Amino acid sequence: MSACVTPPPGAPTIILTLVGSGEPLLRLEKRLSCAAAGAGVRLELDIRKDAEALGISFAQTPAVLMDGQVVLNGLPRTEEIETWLRQTCLSGNKT
Repeated sequence: MSACVTPPPGAPTIILTLVGSGEPLLRLEKRLSCAAAGAGVRLELDIRKDAEALGISFAQTPAVLMDGQVVLNGLPRTEEIETWLRQTCLSGNKT
């Protein structure tokens, strides 16, 4: 998956787990990549297709987890994801 724009060198990295399958998973991955580029952050994504093994029902997918907790689910707009990423960076949840 290619990002919309490459984040600048030294950009903070946010580690997320993306859970789901099929087209919804691909769409969410693309939106995350574009939102990260807009927010100026790098994403490290771990993609998992075994939602039930993570305690997430199929109806809640696609979902984004941070530190094992669902932080986004469904297909939020790219702008909403970008806002969330900026807030996450400001709150210090990055590496």
